[in-house]
Amino acid sequence: MTLDRRRFLQITAAGVVASLTATAGASDAAEDVSALDRPELLTMLGPERVRELGARYRAATPNEHTARSLRAAISETERRTLLLRWTPRGSIANQIQHDFAVGRTVLVDGWVLSATEARQCALFSIASA
Repeated sequence: MTLDRRRFLQITAAGVVASLTATAGASDAAEDVSALDRPELLTMLGPERVRELGARYRAATPNEHTARSLRAAISETERRTLLLRWTPRGSIANQIQHDFAVGRTVLVDGWVLSATEARQCALFSIASA
């Protein structure tokens, strides 16, 4: 098989795209796992308040009391969101924004939180206990 300039450029471009896609996906997955236990609310409310909100959410939602069940609930919400929106895997921030957009919120100790935020607080309360 002869390799002309056009074919060489096509193969090279495909290789670059494939390597970038694989690398980006791996780092996104690692960031998402660490982001689950570290809600953005920490910077606004501080660790004590986030821990308290998480504990209250777990007490009010017995079927989401363990880290495993909370991660599963977040993943399930993300999966449903992706099926509805037909978009590639998004970040936790996008999921929170989508929760608010579709009214998937909970009231925890006077705070209106997205379901994802509440679950993140609950994970934080378990991890930091």
